Amino acid sequence: MITFYLNAIPKIKKAVFFCLFFTSLLFTSCSVSKNLTLSNDGITKYVIVIPDSPTIVETTAASELKEHLEQITGAEFVVLHESEVKSPHRLLIVGNSKLARTLLPGVDADKLPYDGIVIETIGDNIVLLGHPVRGTLYAVNTFLEEAAGVRWWTSTESFIPKINKMKVPKLQINYGPRLIYREAFYKDALSDTKFAARMKCNGDFSKIESKYGEYHKFQYFVHSFYPILPPQIYFDKHPEWYSLVDGKRVNQSAQLCLTNKDMRKEFIKNTLETLRSHPDMDFISISQNDCYGACQCDVCQAIVKEEGSESGPLIRFVNAVAEEIEKEFPEIWVETLAYQYTRKAPLSVKPRKNVVIRLCTIECSFSQPLGEGEQNKTLREDIESWSKIADNLFVWNYVTNFVSYMLPHPNLHTLAPDIRFFIKNNTIGLFEQGDYYCDAGDFVKMRNWVISRLMWNPELDENKLIDEFFVGYYGEKAAPYLRQYWDLLTQSAKDSDVYLRCYMQHTADWLSVPVYAEASSLLKQALDATEDETFRNRLRREEIPMKFVLLSEFDRFKAYEEENGSSPVTLPDPEKALTEFMSLMKEFNVTMIREDFSPNAHHIQMLEQLLRSKISTNTND
Repeated sequence: MITFYLNAIPKIKKAVFFCLFFTSLLFTSCSVSKNLTLSNDGITKYVIVIPDSPTIVETTAASELKEHLEQITGAEFVVLHESEVKSPHRLLIVGNSKLARTLLPGVDADKLPYDGIVIETIGDNIVLLGHPVRGTLYAVNTFLEEAAGVRWWTSTESFIPKINKMKVPKLQINYGPRLIYREAFYKDALSDTKFAARMKCNGDFSKIESKYGEYHKFQYFVHSFYPILPPQIYFDKHPEWYSLVDGKRVNQSAQLCLTNKDMRKEFIKNTLETLRSHPDMDFISISQNDCYGACQCDVCQAIVKEEGSESGPLIRFVNAVAEEIEKEFPEIWVETLAYQYTRKAPLSVKPRKNVVIRLCTIECSFSQPLGEGEQNKTLREDIESWSKIADNLFVWNYVTNFVSYMLPHPNLHTLAPDIRFFIKNNTIGLFEQGDYYCDAGDFVKMRNWVISRLMWNPELDENKLIDEFFVGYYGEKAAPYLRQYWDLLTQSAKDSDVYLRCYMQHTADWLSVPVYAEASSLLKQALDATEDETFRNRLRREEIPMKFVLLSEFDRFKAYEEENGSSPVTLPDPEKALTEFMSLMKEFNVTMIREDFSPNAHHIQMLEQLLRSKISTNTND
């Protein structure tokens, strides 16, 4: 089990305190200006040193450092246990060794903030260590990024510089992330555990191997009422345990009767039995089903009236379950949702110290930052209310369009402000739900990279991150056009004042035909300016969303031409355009086009049928 507690329950709040202190020290240079020469002409005087009894993560960290430094410099970097260091060497000290503790007597790895890192030069030596769980690996990865310029763009694509004479400035980096739970829910991030670790994500879906530091383990994750108390087992005998809706006890699209004492006893019994079977969990979800259908019985509704929200009976119930869990499993956290009908905080009851509230943003408009404007006023009120009563707050944020991953989704400018807004309101865990099922949607590679880096350090300049990715991943020649493309889409969404949900059927409410024409032209200019085939293929993949807009909204484009006598968009032959589009989808191995938990073999066939129906009425006009 991964434990991030000082004394079981209070650890999260203490971790946040430490993070506040350490954040201010990130990338602070020592007053000494001398640079250290790590290698010159393929020769190094440095050896990598690990503890005599290293953890599996420390071993991995040393291996990662060795592999990358050798690729960068062409020199051979030997890895030694500290007891093997006999002759004078310059040292790259990885992990919590005696040497590290001697050189940094004021640093205790066990007392670092959760996932915290230390990178410091002492004389000619460099110390890289971190919090015992996975901090040392994060320290090495940060060193490679910041001191060597390594960039892991995706799980399979990276930039490893070639440096004949590698120099490193004097460094004093002490940092603890404000978010202790970080999950970027993208296909690329979750399909490769090494990449997830390099992005410094640690969520449940990543299933990160032990050598990369593992992950926060959730039992059920969310929507656990029926998994814990299955209606197919209990409903016939105990219908009173389930929601009363419109005068009838139901178990379809419904919840539990949270005030029923006998139900609570059975629920607690089943929960404890589950935890006994899964003792390595960090969290267990005690949370509502993914629907409405709250219980309308007099007892439940009396609490709703008293607390001013359906979250009232929920939190009282979750607190009771969490109290029993704590007696047997004091290190396990109980998570519940502030979601849809329970998003509003209760007036009086407070979550217990071992309860985590995960607030969800599903109803929001993502065309403007959540902390600004009128569209998301109620969300701001809700998160501010929860932050006052909950010691531990997570957020489930929605950063894509789940109806169609293919449609452009102009929320890029909101990603960083939203993360900062969450943290300002005491959020310590963040689940950014993106395109898990598809890696060829709306610039998903860039989104995953930017979001992951911002979750690790929300103070980074998001525009610099975006520009860096554009240059590094698509090439210098294409980057200016891509920047203009995104600025154009962003401004168009702002000007339209569209309520940009995470379930959008089309772009008509914010993407006019003239703006579409200009945006498509910018993508074409980016492609035309690029000669490198690797860059060109990456750019061709990013054309998919705009091509999809034209086909799926063909009637709108044709109507514009008819009404205006001309159009800035030259309409293609629909059948030819559809054939080319489906070929592009096949080339980039697109198998999922929307959120769907069913097998994905049918998706492409469904997509072609949909697009054919969209264009068929216009083909012979």
